[in-house]
Formats: sequence, structure tokens, C-alpha cells
Amino acid sequence: MQKPSDLMNYKEKFCFIGLSIGSAGSMESGIAVLDRNLNLVKTDKAYNLSEIKLSIQNISPAQNTILCIDLPKNIMLLTGKWRIESKQTQVLKEINEGKKSLWKKRFSDRGSELCAHFQEAGMEIYRYNSTYTKSLLRLTPPYKSKSPAACKFLQNIIEEKLHIIDMPANLLPLPSLNAIIGAFIGWKTYSSKENVGYKQIGIQKNIPVITAMPDSKE
Repeated sequence: MQKPSDLMNYKEKFCFIGLSIGSAGSMESGIAVLDRNLNLVKTDKAYNLSEIKLSIQNISPAQNTILCIDLPKNIMLLTGKWRIESKQTQVLKEINEGKKSLWKKRFSDRGSELCAHFQEAGMEIYRYNSTYTKSLLRLTPPYKSKSPAACKFLQNIIEEKLHIIDMPANLLPLPSLNAIIGAFIGWKTYSSKENVGYKQIGIQKNIPVITAMPDSKE
């Protein structure tokens, strides 16, 4: 199992990709790419796994890339109890398989095949929870989720607090903004140390789930 603390040749890493994957094939997935200097190289969208594979594998060589894939919500959680509890943000734990093991089911397995595909190709792969990271970094908009006002706030605060360069003037959709956060987390694994700039908060299908951490001066 890959770990964030594994020694790797980070001199070769120059491309950091975030993928905010939709919970279903009919839902838009966002792709964002950052370079070493936090320049936003591109944002893109896709609707199915084949399209996502093709888009990502054509961005940069696998050995030069760190890919972070968001954990999509499990749309099969239909009961009121799970709808309420799935909104909470808690540290992920998959070690204990008792009654609390059902908690992990608030996330879908969608994206696991992408992890296996790109890991086999030689990419460094992580999962992340965009909601958790936004809360930790204080990026959560004070508006209704997915509304234009919320997206505008999130876009502005990402540019300001994460120091992302070349953010577009036009309004980006929420999946693209969440993908930028994923790319930023990937960049953190390259530019900082574990438990300083980023930390592992769980494991999903043998892939570390990580988050960026706020600067100590904040």
C-alpha cells in the first residue's frame, strides 16, 4: 500500500491533477491541473470514466504526475438517517469493521478503477474529501451549495488563500473548483512534509485519503 511518507523522486514531479468525480455517469466531473508554481494550467470537464481516462493520460507522463481523486457521495444512501449523517465531516476510518464500518459507505466506490488504472501506469495516486478540506482550510462559502454566489466566493477565496495563479475571470463550476482543491493537495505532498503541509486522514480501497493542512500562522 502506498503511503504519503514513502520516499519518492519528487524532482520528477511537475504536474498536479485534481479530479472531482461525479457520483454518477450523468453528473459532471471536474479536472484541474496545477504546475510546481501553482499556475492553473487548465480546467476541464468529463461525464464518463472513459472520457476521464483519456483526458488525464494525455496531460503529462505518469511518472511526472500526482493525481488526487475526490471521494464522491454514495447516491445509494436513500434513508433519512444516512442523508443526515452523510453531511457531517469526520475523519475516515476503515480499520474497525464493527457497526461503525457502515459509516464509510457514505462514499461511493466510483473512481476506484481509475486509481488502479493510473497507479498501474506509474502515477502517484491519492483520494481526498473536498468537503473536509474546505472546512479545514476555511474555504466553505456562507451561501447555498452550488449556487452562483457560493461558487464565486469559493473561486475568489481559493485564489486568495491557496495562492493559485492564472485563475480565470469567468465563473468556474463547482466540480472544477473542487478539482483545483484536489490539485492543490497533490502539490502539498510535493512541496511540504507530512503532518506539516498535509496529512493522511484515512484509507479507501488501499489508497491513502489525504488533506492539505492550514499554514501554522493562520
